[in-house]
Amino acid sequence: MKRARRWILWTAAATAALLSAGSAFTLLYRSWTERKPYFHDSFNRDQEGQPRQGGWQAFGGTWQAVDGAMQNISDDRGAKLMNGSTRWHNYIVEADIQLLAEAGDAGIVIRASQEEVGVDSYHGYFAGLRDLDDTLILGRADYGWHEFQAIPVQPGVHTATWYHLKFLAYECSFAASSTTANGEITTAILQDPACISEGRFGLQSYSTGAVWRNVVVRPASQSDLRAMLSARGPKPPDHPLSWPGVSDPWSEQRYFEPMRRELQGHKTDLNTLPIANLRILAPNHPSQVTIHGVVTLVSPILFVQDSTGGIAILAAHTAQPVQIGDAVEARGDAELHDFSSVLRNADVRLLWSHTPVPPVSVTASQAATGAFDAQFIETEGRLVSQQRTGAHSVVLKLDEGNQSFVAIAEYPSLAETLNTLKVGSRLRLRGICVTDRAFARDEMPFALLMRSVEDAQMVEPPPWWNTQHVVELIISLLTFSLGIQLAYTSVKRSRLRAVMEERERLALEMHDTLAQSFAGLGFQLEALSGQVEPDSPMRKQLESTVDMVRSGHAEARRNIAAMRPGNMEQMGLAKALEEAAKTIVQDGPIAIEMSVRGEAKQIPLRIGDTLFRIGQEAIANAVRHAHPRTIQLRLVYGRPSVKLTVRDDGDGFSPQGETAGFGIRGMKRRADGIAATLRIRSSPGHGTSVAVRAMLPQPLLSSWWWRTVRLGTWRWRRHGKA
Repeated sequence: MKRARRWILWTAAATAALLSAGSAFTLLYRSWTERKPYFHDSFNRDQEGQPRQGGWQAFGGTWQAVDGAMQNISDDRGAKLMNGSTRWHNYIVEADIQLLAEAGDAGIVIRASQEEVGVDSYHGYFAGLRDLDDTLILGRADYGWHEFQAIPVQPGVHTATWYHLKFLAYECSFAASSTTANGEITTAILQDPACISEGRFGLQSYSTGAVWRNVVVRPASQSDLRAMLSARGPKPPDHPLSWPGVSDPWSEQRYFEPMRRELQGHKTDLNTLPIANLRILAPNHPSQVTIHGVVTLVSPILFVQDSTGGIAILAAHTAQPVQIGDAVEARGDAELHDFSSVLRNADVRLLWSHTPVPPVSVTASQAATGAFDAQFIETEGRLVSQQRTGAHSVVLKLDEGNQSFVAIAEYPSLAETLNTLKVGSRLRLRGICVTDRAFARDEMPFALLMRSVEDAQMVEPPPWWNTQHVVELIISLLTFSLGIQLAYTSVKRSRLRAVMEERERLALEMHDTLAQSFAGLGFQLEALSGQVEPDSPMRKQLESTVDMVRSGHAEARRNIAAMRPGNMEQMGLAKALEEAAKTIVQDGPIAIEMSVRGEAKQIPLRIGDTLFRIGQEAIANAVRHAHPRTIQLRLVYGRPSVKLTVRDDGDGFSPQGETAGFGIRGMKRRADGIAATLRIRSSPGHGTSVAVRAMLPQPLLSSWWWRTVRLGTWRWRRHGKA
């Protein structure tokens, strides 16, 4: 047996040691892997449409993975998509990057931490390509931008053109390089003595959309830093940054080049129609038309809007990617729908960028009329529910007055942000108003297709007095009340237990002292009586004294038995009273009648003991003073109370006289001790009735309600009598 027990102990100890070692190894391995900056993402998707490489976290922007690349199709200022570990130290990030619009910049963030939504809202370093002045920029963000390098890129930074961007961090040295398709390299370097030592990496764009592909992260060494510095091309002349008009031909070329490129090749079709005029075309006969407008939504459907209205373009063919805010020309087949037109099989050509359309502020009722179908609007509503559909889509249901509508977010970054909104919040939303049944589901008059995180703003938090909080408050109050009731009951039981224990102790003391003394005294007196002559006057006195001692002994035994409540707890109040009455009459000519009405209940020990004492005293008084033939005991159990009545047919007395002795005063004090009502009715020659009614304790809420009702009844009676 001992050997088996020892074997079990050794097995348990070995298992615990193995588990501890495994946990420690897992923690060390995770710590080691977190400090090793290895990452690669080609943004390919699996069969379910999910990215194969996870961990991306968006801060602003409208991000989506398309055709092996990550796109931000919004022109948010400072949109970030972060990944990696905050414990990464020396590493290189490489990616191919393409700008989608003029007058913005896009690139890579390294050693970042404490990211938030907003412009430069993080601690870290940024290197990217800026189209405004055709430069490779390198700087640091500390919730504010500190630019250290702006190196001109030859022959310039062009939209819809791929560049290979590399950003290295080694100790407090930083190097960034951009490589064109022709192999031209531009490098920027930075030495920051008070550098940020650790942080994760990310993608960032400012006031433009951009595309990234083939993102790779690997550890960096000093040899990597030397290799990047040795690959620097010839240093361009150090021209000061100046505005056009200054005698600096390079500066003039740098600032006017984007404008010159933007004006080239934009030969527009003069036979264009306003979007609203498509409504007057012949129905059921597709017409080849050309429209000009500004892109208001890219996915899931391309929407374009001009000053007269909006239109959806289905199966669009674009020579290059477009983003929200781009001015485009579209030529295709126009179809008339219920509230707006649709352009099918259209060729879309970019004209110029950065001409965003402001939203039209309307109410939900106005949007439900269909007058703003396919247009970029702004409206308000209170969030009723939110539901995730598919892998990266969220549907919000909102109410505004008597009007209901839905808002749909198709982008993963936007869906994650909207998931944090609380039901009941009042929101101000912006998006494309559509009445198509494919979007306006569940009999909703219209749907709002949202574009970015900036399209949802909380105007007012949810009210505190909602159903959930009210239920929680009620449950808390009930739990608190139950706790108070339990604590109160526990205290009462403890006090009553202490009283019972003290009474038990006193009963034992009386039994061991007073009762034993009476017994010994009676024995001694009987012995003396036996030694005295039978005819002697002293013999009669001794016999009388012995009778008195016996009576005192019997009374002491009765009181001792009354102080020990064990019998009443076991037999119940009715049985205990009946037994006490039979003991008092001692099989005499007095008949005892016991009756019980109502359903017997568990009576608290203090109340039951008090009723027992009062009944016992009433029976004893009747036996001693009234000489009755019958004593009736009646116990009535009511819903909130219990009533005990002791009635005899004896001599009776006048309760208003001076005959009220110690027993009656004791019964009144006992009744007052439990807030009971005591009534004594008697008259000479007509017997006596002693009735006591005691209220039974109720649960906390029930007792509060009962006391309120009783107080109201008492006040009504008092005012009625007055």
